[in-house]
Amino acid sequence: MPLIYDSSSSIEKLLDQGFEMPIHFAAVGTNGAAVTGTYRFSSNSSELDCQIRSQTPAPEGMTAPVNIMFVDSNGQSALVVLRPTAQRELTGTA
Repeated sequence: MPLIYDSSSSIEKLLDQGFEMPIHFAAVGTNGAAVTGTYRFSSNSSELDCQIRSQTPAPEGMTAPVNIMFVDSNGQSALVVLRPTAQRELTGTA
């Protein structure tokens, strides 16, 4: 069962908690598949733009649970855990 994740709600929550752009992320599935990237606001609007920096090839994609670490330009961090039931957990910032 594929896991579909809309990151915009997580980014909005992080911004509400004081995170500042750019926000970098690293996501790792339980099968070792990983992706890293950076979120910024689009140059002409307040829409999110995501640039993938690296991605490991995995024919099946990422298997859940998937852990996503977010880090902002000031060093704040947060962890989002995506579970097979599509529940998301936002755990504390450091």
